[in-house]
Amino acid sequence: MNPNEIVQPIRQDYLSGMSYAAIGEKYEIDPRTAKRYAQNNIPLESLEQRPFASVLDPYKEMIDHWLLNGRIFATIIHDRLIEHGCNCGYTIVNDYVRKKITEFEASGVYKTSMQSVKDKTSYKNKIAAEKQKMKGNVK
Repeated sequence: MNPNEIVQPIRQDYLSGMSYAAIGEKYEIDPRTAKRYAQNNIPLESLEQRPFASVLDPYKEMIDHWLLNGRIFATIIHDRLIEHGCNCGYTIVNDYVRKKITEFEASGVYKTSMQSVKDKTSYKNKIAAEKQKMKGNVK
């Protein structure tokens, strides 16, 4: 359900005396979200905006670089981020990777096949060299 569609009814329910838990159940949202919508007169346009930075923000450039270098799985990106000290879950990485691949494909930048890789050996060598390079950058 779109937040813009439910904010006014939530505010009305809150003003009529419903608890946040009851509002949460009614609209199938977390009671904390119900409280935020009910108490704060947040402009509807800003409800979709994140009020804080993502855990991935410092690593997004690196992820984009990995994606543009060739086909790579989100699990591998997640593992590499953990090696770099990022304290993030797989789901947030997978969501970001999926979003970026869609953006890159729409702009024609993303390579959907392994065009740049001639064979498995050169691909493995490329990954090994990148890992060594990253280890050198971390120290």
